[in-house]
Amino acid sequence: MISLGLRYFLEVARCGSIAGAAAEQHVAASAISRQIAKLEDGLGIALFERQARGMELSEAGRQLAAYANAAALEAERVTTEIRQRSHLGDVTIRLACTEGFAHRFLPMCMAEFKQVRPEARFHLHVERPEEVSRQILEGLSQLALRYTTAQDDRLKTELLVRAPVYAVMCRHHPLAGRRSLSMRDLTKVPLSLGDHGTTVRQLFDAACANAGLHIEPAYVSNHSAAFLPMLPGSDIVALSGYLTLLGQRDGEALVAVPFSNPEMRQRSIQVLTLQGRTLPALAREFLEFMARRLTATPKAPEAEA
Repeated sequence: MISLGLRYFLEVARCGSIAGAAAEQHVAASAISRQIAKLEDGLGIALFERQARGMELSEAGRQLAAYANAAALEAERVTTEIRQRSHLGDVTIRLACTEGFAHRFLPMCMAEFKQVRPEARFHLHVERPEEVSRQILEGLSQLALRYTTAQDDRLKTELLVRAPVYAVMCRHHPLAGRRSLSMRDLTKVPLSLGDHGTTVRQLFDAACANAGLHIEPAYVSNHSAAFLPMLPGSDIVALSGYLTLLGQRDGEALVAVPFSNPEMRQRSIQVLTLQGRTLPALAREFLEFMARRLTATPKAPEAEA
């Protein structure tokens, strides 16, 4: 990508003679001489000192050689990167997810993957479940992560991992020592819960309806981790997936207790792509990387049947 004149100039500087440079470049010595003369004419200064034993760089030649060597190395780096991109296809990995995955899991996956594949770039879109699916259907994202209670036939499920809802509370909470909880155990505690657009709320409402209960939460948000900082030292119980707790600053001070209500176990993490779409090689590699992380994620205790 550097000019022919600079390439011949560097070869003469390396070989110490026009004849040697011509042999290395497989061209006539006159072609080398013309290019060197053209460079010197353009700069108005001699780049070599012609001596009986060969050609040595002048002071100006040494300055130009330093620049030309740096330019040649940079050109080689850019060329290699372009070739890699051509081999890998699109290096921008476009992701969509619901906000529970955006707290820590996906950012950590992206950072770890970029250490292995530094050429990778990421575009993450965080949305509600129905919008996450739309991102895939309309081709705006290549991969999506969401919690689900039912599958969409228009989308391809690349991975399905069980993700029950847990009661999360301070380690010293009166209910923290229980092996499992039921909806009735939540009637007398301040409850933190997602709004009606979240899978947690949908499962909670179904479990309460089947148990003949009406429980009014004290704290409601569409952001599942919004109230987690309130839990240490309090009597609040939050309903959340176990993945949301990973990496939380107060994670060691919290416990996750499973529910005996079967509705609270009817949820999965779903990794989605569009049916019939072939992912670029780098996106497929990230999908496999992320799937390994999801299946290796520590799990909270299971409720006894």
